[in-house]
Amino acid sequence: MKYEFNTQKGVFTLYDPETGKDWSNHFFNDLSWIMSVTHFGATYSRYVDKNSVQVTLNCPLSSFLYLRDAETKKYWNIAGYPSLQKIRKYRCEHGQNYTKISSGFQNIEAAITYAVAPHDTREIWRVDVVNTSKRERTIDVFAVTAFDLNGYAQPVYYSAVTTSATEFIEEANAVFNKNLNPYRPHERSSGYIMSSEPVFAYEGNYEKFIGTMGTQTKPLVLERGWDCGNSTATVRQRGGILQNRLHLLPGESKTVYYVLGLIDSEEELISRTHELVSACRGIIDDAMTSENRFGKLRTQCPDPQFNHIYNFWAEKQVSFCMLGKKAVRDNAQLGMAMLNFNIDLAKKTIDECVAHQYSDGHAVLTWYPYLEPNIYSDPSVWLIFAVCAYVKETGDLGYLEKSVPYLDGGEDSVYGHLQRAVKWFRDPQNLGPHKFPRIHHADWNDALNIPDEQAESVMMAMLIGKAYDDMVRLSCAISDFSYAEELSHAKQALVELVNQVAYNGEYYVRAFSKFGIVGDKTCENGGKIYVNPQSWAILADMCPEDRKQSVLKAIDAMETEDGLPMCTPSYATYDESVGRMSGMLPGVYENGGIYNHAGCFKVMADCKAGRGEQAVATLKKIIPGGIRNDSYLTTAEPYVFTNCYLKHPSVDMKVGFSWQTGTSAWGLMAYYEGILGIHPDYDGLVIRPCLPATWKNVEAYREFRGNRLRFRYKNRGGYKVRLKIDGNSVDGTKVPLFADNEEHTITVELY
Repeated sequence: MKYEFNTQKGVFTLYDPETGKDWSNHFFNDLSWIMSVTHFGATYSRYVDKNSVQVTLNCPLSSFLYLRDAETKKYWNIAGYPSLQKIRKYRCEHGQNYTKISSGFQNIEAAITYAVAPHDTREIWRVDVVNTSKRERTIDVFAVTAFDLNGYAQPVYYSAVTTSATEFIEEANAVFNKNLNPYRPHERSSGYIMSSEPVFAYEGNYEKFIGTMGTQTKPLVLERGWDCGNSTATVRQRGGILQNRLHLLPGESKTVYYVLGLIDSEEELISRTHELVSACRGIIDDAMTSENRFGKLRTQCPDPQFNHIYNFWAEKQVSFCMLGKKAVRDNAQLGMAMLNFNIDLAKKTIDECVAHQYSDGHAVLTWYPYLEPNIYSDPSVWLIFAVCAYVKETGDLGYLEKSVPYLDGGEDSVYGHLQRAVKWFRDPQNLGPHKFPRIHHADWNDALNIPDEQAESVMMAMLIGKAYDDMVRLSCAISDFSYAEELSHAKQALVELVNQVAYNGEYYVRAFSKFGIVGDKTCENGGKIYVNPQSWAILADMCPEDRKQSVLKAIDAMETEDGLPMCTPSYATYDESVGRMSGMLPGVYENGGIYNHAGCFKVMADCKAGRGEQAVATLKKIIPGGIRNDSYLTTAEPYVFTNCYLKHPSVDMKVGFSWQTGTSAWGLMAYYEGILGIHPDYDGLVIRPCLPATWKNVEAYREFRGNRLRFRYKNRGGYKVRLKIDGNSVDGTKVPLFADNEEHTITVELY
């Protein structure tokens, strides 16, 4: 498998399409129009409005571009899929704002480039066809999609299938799918596919193109050498297939643009035809050449595996994860990571999370695509972490006074919301028999849903301990010293409780319930130890010094050459005392898979404990493209994080999915905040790097409070830090605030 990275431009180029799974790229704009495109040219698009309501343009794996020689009737795809025709010189460029796929077939060179309009619910495909033969050629181009127009809540007896129909709009060179569903969330719910050139023929019925016995590999129209039959459809598969005929002299090239999107009405489509077509070239050119949306964070370290993902791609993945799901736990963590590079979007995200807290103090797990009715114990704790991180990043103490409504009525200041969360943590009704927090439906680990209303979470106690620390510092920053003192005492009491009850002599157990202990040496069916309580005992400063080495030794014993599982050993059979995760096959996701989100917590704990070698070694097992997780083996895209490498023997080290994972957030923070040690604080940046001995020189770029900062690390061995700012030595390890909005160089010497 051959591929390469351009870390200066954030471009990944693939030369072999046989990757084991789709290697996707995603584009999205400020309107939350989201387009996904695979390395073999299948697209899937949807619009998520400001209320988190989705309308899906097309069906997954339904949208392709076919080419056909009008004389020989030979047909193919530029990426070779789904026709499976053998092509030459395959090349796929995934950029930050575009994807371009090109190849050759029987003396026709062709390329297709994808991008989205910056301020509209539409995307553009640019198709370039070149005749490299010595004779005139006629090439038919078929742009194909199957409309969906669903994705939002509606009664089971309603859908776009029965409430929409396709028609051809000659004035627009378009197939239009008008949606009259009375439950559509807004008018922008009708779909279209448009060509920049006169349409030779079309289909509005996807089944007419594919055929009853045909497939996308062998569509009936192409197999029979037919032209499209100018059909329309409702109820049956509504599609948009546009056939354009290109006459090419020897050496001649031609370009056709296709526009796909959602629009309010047929009248708007007709009136905007010239605008939509004339903008295509500029949108594609800008996507390929203009300044990238991502790349605020830059780095150069001795390991190419890190440089590949931490320049551009990690930022893009974190930003994409915001769009696919709305959940306080998930989005607050993503917002924390986003503060490193996009404060405005991070603040918007944190605002949304705060507004999805109930007045009793707990926060909802998920509010889109559905409002989760069950209580999870952890979402409110991530609110505290995210708000404190935002204030440290921006210095915006006034944000704490902002009034935000509760989900069930009433409102309070942001600071009041955080205090309400703390009150909920301390409410006796939310404590179990050991005075640990009740796990409720589950905690951070959704799959640890113990069927006991009084089950208690040790990990949750540690998260709350860290939240108390953050709240103490925040309260001191606004001179609420009495509250800070109260929480200091609460933290100390929690530390004592955890160490008296949850430590088994070697490490911390995971949970308590009427069934017994979860994550202890006595557990016979599996799950004798969980990694998260060990990592968070260190991150929350709840592990005494005389126990730290034992806990770290326990973590190290869990880690394999492939990475770190959530628990070990895997549960062999379903265990009622554990819940859903034990019902998964051994080695699948939480039940013994290499769970990278939890692995990132461990990396952060390593950094806090001063273990740079171990931190980098674990992170190399998480970032794709390493020795044990090479993308040829795992099938994961080499440019994004995945949540888990499966360890079931049938799919050893393969991935289930990528892109949509909180690993992206903690993976980004593990490097920039953990290993490089760049920690925003209320009055500056605290620098606490944790580099391995082999990393002698590292560079990184970051913005902080209006200043562009260039970090140069010189590692002479050791963990003591000396700072120079613009060549001048400073005392301590804190970079003070600047007031000039200029670029500054921070030299970090480890000795």
